[in-house]
Amino acid sequence: MPQTSLASTLWEVYDIIAGIFIIFDIALIIGLVYSLVKSWKFRPRFHASDAHDHPAAAKGPHKPTMHDVVMRERWKTILGKFNSGTPEAARLAIIEADALVDTALKNMRIEGEHLADRLSNLEDEDLKSMPKIWRAHRVRNDLVHTPGFAIAPHDADRTMQDYEAFLREINAIE
Repeated sequence: MPQTSLASTLWEVYDIIAGIFIIFDIALIIGLVYSLVKSWKFRPRFHASDAHDHPAAAKGPHKPTMHDVVMRERWKTILGKFNSGTPEAARLAIIEADALVDTALKNMRIEGEHLADRLSNLEDEDLKSMPKIWRAHRVRNDLVHTPGFAIAPHDADRTMQDYEAFLREINAIE
């Protein structure tokens, strides 16, 4: 009889330990799913069809597409407006440069409702010009949303250089 009781006790202990491990396994699976869901927004958004638009793929020349030509022409028009030298032209050029960056990111299929959302979906490590584009976008927001905001000529120059650096890095312009 004592052997049966000992065997029965061992099986009860085994069942308890097995139950603890099952609960532990379930908790690990839930943690894994939670981590995957939370990290999903950090995945790269670049597509194979847009490989020439991705900075990492900028190793060699590619044949210009109609989209590339249109982006370059828009950039030249924006620069022409900016170089006219008037404060209002600089203001409009900055706003249009911001819109051009937004269009470029949309064409790369970067998700987001606004430019800031799309920029947030890019990895800072992928693009060296991320701090510059954020600075330029903040200047544009000040121009649009702050009544009476005036930008100094040297700040306007730097803002346009920031837009240009970003557009070049994503291969939207050459």
